This record gives sequence, structure tokens and C-alpha cells, in this order.
Amino acid sequence: MHRLIILILFFSWVSYPVSLDAGPIDYFDITRPKFKPLPVVIRMNPANHLQGLYVQSVFQSNLEQTLFFRVYEENSLPESLIKGSEPPAFTMNLQILEQNPLKFRFELFGREQETALASGELRENEKTDLRKLGLQMANTFIKNSLGFRGIAQSRIAYTSQKKNGRKNIMLSSYDGTHQQRFSYNLGSNNYASWAFDNQNLLYTTFTRSKVQVAIQPSKRLRASILSFPEGTQPQGGTWSPSGDSILITLMTKGNSDIYNYHLKTRKLDRIIAWKSLETSPSWSKDASSIVFVSDSVRFQQPQIYIHDTKNKKTRRITFRGKYNSSPRWSPDGTQIIYEGKRKGYFQIFKYTLSTNRHLQLTFGRFNSEKPDWSPNGKQIVFSSNRDGLSKLFLTSVHGGRMIRLTTNPKSVIETNPVWSK
Repeated sequence: MHRLIILILFFSWVSYPVSLDAGPIDYFDITRPKFKPLPVVIRMNPANHLQGLYVQSVFQSNLEQTLFFRVYEENSLPESLIKGSEPPAFTMNLQILEQNPLKFRFELFGREQETALASGELRENEKTDLRKLGLQMANTFIKNSLGFRGIAQSRIAYTSQKKNGRKNIMLSSYDGTHQQRFSYNLGSNNYASWAFDNQNLLYTTFTRSKVQVAIQPSKRLRASILSFPEGTQPQGGTWSPSGDSILITLMTKGNSDIYNYHLKTRKLDRIIAWKSLETSPSWSKDASSIVFVSDSVRFQQPQIYIHDTKNKKTRRITFRGKYNSSPRWSPDGTQIIYEGKRKGYFQIFKYTLSTNRHLQLTFGRFNSEKPDWSPNGKQIVFSSNRDGLSKLFLTSVHGGRMIRLTTNPKSVIETNPVWSK
């Protein structure tokens, strides 16, 4: 008997046409904050192939990083899976076909399914090393089990600071196993922003005498410094979807306004110019709206606003709490995540535009700050001092379990994460 597996991705029920002989239906509601990771069994033949074991480990670490799955090798199954009280939701079979370079065949099966959900062959070559094979396999698994884009090959830029040291921009792999220093200038670097095509990073560099904004190719080539009118001080920026301009906050005589800075002409178009502090601007993916922060209602009590670039209308979206900041658009433009201070601590919130609903995602007597979306909109990265100094964490967009992203020493402070697009 075939069993159809349906993973519910939204809070509403959806009807699917099912043939009469389809058999029982498994519903896995991954939107629940207390969702328990689904068991996945991986079988490799031969079981002790060294190159295959490495590919398998990369696949496992990236699949479990989604928070939706728990991977088990066939020879190390928990008792619940052995006795059948908790049958695996999925099984991944790997057959080594060739060595040096490695070539293998994979087959993905759902629970009690005789027909593979996905199958194919992967081969090591000059452009695809063993790690990339594991990443490709993880992305294939996500696409064919959950139905959305896998992000195993995405990267996260963030600010790293050793005790009493300068701040530097770092790049992390999705599973946190690969860390790479990105900025190498003599200043202190912060507030990174990915271009929508992931080819460049924008960040702010601070020296004793000035503040500058730098653009650097993501392949770590030399950075270029942007120029601004005399008497102004840049406070950080974010990319436009087209990549030909950036939204920049400029401070002039104690007041900050938001501008669109055209990279080729160096022309500045003023977007928001109130008699207050306006910061943290961010474009929606379709460039129709800008979300930003302003303390126009009460000094030093920032709230979040959305500005329509077509009709030039601006509306406030946060009304609870005295401090709401760091807004970021979801990849599909339907939601915004932000940080808000409640009962003395910063927490992460999610705002849905269609319902005007705000949902709190983090809790506890510690700060959770500076959130950003994963490229597929299913996870959030943020910094939190729940274990002392600020470290980077991942959680589902529906809240629930949190996991550390990096394994840096306890003395390293990690803040301001931004996910590649």
C-alpha cells in the first residue's frame, strides 16, 4: 500500500486531490513551534566508504540545520525506529558507483513508498568537490520532501569581535562549519548588507577620524569606498533590488535622514526627511516599499514605518512597546521581522502585512536582536546573549527550538547577521 506524505506549510488546511487507492495520508505540521524533527534514515553501500562518509556528514549537518529533520545512519538507529513505533518519515539510499573521482547514485523514499520521490547521480569534478556534493544532496532532499528551495549553499555575513579588539565582517556557511574573515582594512567594520545577486557586500567601516561605507565583491577582492557630501556622516546602508543604488542613512547636524544613493552618478535622492532620527532602511524585493525606523513620535523611542515608493505614503506598523527596530522584509514581501523591547529585553517579532498581526518568536530573560530571513523564508538568524556574550542562532519562522550557528570561542562576540539572498 502506498502512503502519501503531505507537509503542511501554513496554518490553514488545504485540500489536495487524492486517488482512492493512494492509501493513508501522513500530515506533518511543520508550522508548530513545538514541531518534533522528522526521522530520516540514510543507507550507504558500501557502508564504510571514506569519501561517501564525508559527503554523508555534510548532507546530515545541513539537513538537520533546517530544524525539520533528524538523520540516523542505518547501523545506529534509536530503539523507537528499530521496533517500528516511530517509522522513519524518509529514507535516503546512497550507492557508490565509482571512486577517484567519486560518483554515486541516490534515491529518496517517503514512508512506506515503493516509488522514489527523487533519484539521480552525482559526480565529483573540478567545479564540484565532495562538500558541494553533500550540499547539493541536502538541497535536493529539501526540494523533494518539503517542496521549497534548499539553502545549504547559502552564506551568512556577520560582525565578529574579539575582546577589546576591532570588529570584522565574517562569512559563515549555513551549517556553521566554515568560517572566513571577509574584511581586512585597518578600521572597525560593521553593518553588512548583501546585494540581491550576492555578488557584493556593503558594510560600514569606522576609524578614529571618520565613518565610511565600503563595497566589496563577495569573492574577497579589494573594497571600494563611497564618497558623500562634506558635512554628512553615513550610518549604514542596504542594497536596492536592481543593484544600481543603495539606501543610506546620512547624519547631518545631529539629524539623520534616508537617501537613495546612485552608485554610478553618486546622486542622492532624499526619501525620508523628518525632523527626527530615521534609520535602518530596507527595500522590499519588488522595490515597491521601504521599511525603516523613526523616533518621530517620541525622542529615542523608535518605531517601524513602511513607505510606499509609488504614492509616497508612509504608515506606522508598530504601536506596542517603546522600542522597535531592525526591520527586514521577507523574501516574498508579505512579512517583516524586527526586534522589540519588552519587559527590559529585546525579542524577535514577525509582522504579517495582510492581517496586521504581530507574532512574538523569542522569549526569555536575555536579548534576541538583529534578525534576518533565510533565502527561502523558512528560517531566521539572529544574535542573542542567552549564554553570556552575543552569539548567532537559528530558529524557524514559526518560533520554537533554537540552535547555535557558529562554534567560535566564548570570548568572541557575534552580532548583526545578514543572510545571502
